[in-house]
Amino acid sequence: MKTTKIALLTSLLTIALFFSNSKVNAQAKTASASIKGEVKSELILTPTDVDKLPKTSISQKDRTDQEHTYSGVELGLVLKNAGVTLAEELKGENLTKYLLVEASDGYQVIFSLAEIDPAFTSRKIILANRKDDKLLAADEGPFRIIIEGEKRKPRNARQVISLTVKFAN
Repeated sequence: MKTTKIALLTSLLTIALFFSNSKVNAQAKTASASIKGEVKSELILTPTDVDKLPKTSISQKDRTDQEHTYSGVELGLVLKNAGVTLAEELKGENLTKYLLVEASDGYQVIFSLAEIDPAFTSRKIILANRKDDKLLAADEGPFRIIIEGEKRKPRNARQVISLTVKFAN
């Protein structure tokens, strides 16, 4: 009788772990970021989608002075794919547009579109989905903003889930 109860409990625990792991895997597969607002077409990007786009890498030291290589897609290309006003169209009132980056923990960062547009700057800003050739861990991903040459790192937002283009009032 006791052996049967142990076997039953073991089976139930195995089933519970299976469904728990399935849920975690499903969440990892559905990790995404939306691109919305003043865009021609709203997009939902997954890490797999970013892997299909032209790659850019930036090496950066972390808080412990350890160097890491982040790779992803240039943020300007992501915005261009959504139909955001860039390049020759980025003038006049369009220069009052900005990008609001939002993270899953509520953290927010703002960039002017000119900061991101390769027609205005040679500094790279990427939407990274990989760190040292591995998908970002849950505490950093699904995406992270990485800025080349930034002296301070607070705008390197992690756990990015939303990119919204807006007009300043």
